[in-house]
Amino acid sequence: MIDTTLFPYENFPVRLELKSENRVCWFKDDYDLQKYLERYRLDKRTIKIDYRDKPPVPSKRNTRSVEQKSKPKSDGSPSSVRKRKPSVDSTRNTTRTPKSKK
Repeated sequence: MIDTTLFPYENFPVRLELKSENRVCWFKDDYDLQKYLERYRLDKRTIKIDYRDKPPVPSKRNTRSVEQKSKPKSDGSPSSVRKRKPSVDSTRNTTRTPKSKK
């Protein structure tokens, strides 16, 4: 059952609690919450975010993964293709002198 003390408004399922200011805000979605966090540059360590429809996410400190996935070894080749710079082109004429400005 939904705790009506934490979420008293049916249309606002996202709750933000500012511990430093003893203030609580409700939002209609995560997008509005992110805009608010960016606008006021709030520190993630001083706030608490709750979602009415989502179960609480356990912190990484309390959970340990049973299986650790190993990363595939790299063969040393770059994963993306880099463009050549024009200064490296072999077709460039290096004996030519630059034009003088008038």
